[in-house]
Amino acid sequence: MKYKAFFCDFDGTIFADDHTISQRNIDAIKRYRDRGGKFFVATGRMFSSIRPHLATLGLTEGEVILYQGGGVYDIAKGEPVWVRNIAIDDAVECLRRLESDPRQNVQMVYIDDRCYSVAPHPAIDLFCNICNIDCTLVGEKLSDYVTKRGDAPTKVLAIAEADDVYAISKEYIPVFDGRLSFTRSQKFLVEFTAYGINKGDAVRKMCEKHGLKREEIICMGDADNDISMIEYAGLGIAVQNAMDTTKAHADVIGVSNNHDAVAWVVDNFCGD
Repeated sequence: MKYKAFFCDFDGTIFADDHTISQRNIDAIKRYRDRGGKFFVATGRMFSSIRPHLATLGLTEGEVILYQGGGVYDIAKGEPVWVRNIAIDDAVECLRRLESDPRQNVQMVYIDDRCYSVAPHPAIDLFCNICNIDCTLVGEKLSDYVTKRGDAPTKVLAIAEADDVYAISKEYIPVFDGRLSFTRSQKFLVEFTAYGINKGDAVRKMCEKHGLKREEIICMGDADNDISMIEYAGLGIAVQNAMDTTKAHADVIGVSNNHDAVAWVVDNFCGD
């Protein structure tokens, strides 16, 4: 088998726009694994959010890449293999800047695989519904909450209009250079992680663990947060519905997330 491992984004790639996973994708993953291939999900989600979907995909053991590459969990044990958090001072400074930003944005943080925000908001409801998670509302600025709590977040997130998200992700880079990494996983969502965190580096670590060479792996995704792993892979694939910036870094443009993208890859590139 030329491609011994397949690392795949979830939202916008495996997950269809109607928030379902097709049976054809499920069957293709099983077929690929039965041939000896290793299939990994690489997502920005928390473990508690992705675990039910992993079970649907037949992935009940092995590892999953989380938090945009900021952590890896053992699926069967439900425990972290490793997680790298943001330094508290950097997280607080980032939150304070977002809180005072004149552009309207809604902030959230992930701490210990749980989501926190300030107060009810339709954008939070939509986000949590899609991710199938609960969000604890703390009733105060998140910068104050994180300071008082004293636990380092894994991610800081901001939801805003697409143009504002793009501007924030560009403008904050020089402010937090060497301290935070930034990525857009959706047009309306910018995510902040510890500096150097990305899916590509997490994929590299997983390849080292499993004795895989770059030329032996496929990586597929749809958004800016997937570019690093698409570039790392022997075969980097962007789904048809991917951001233009993501497509520009791919070797191949596949079918969309609504047309069984995983099955298309397995059928076309994962034969014996």
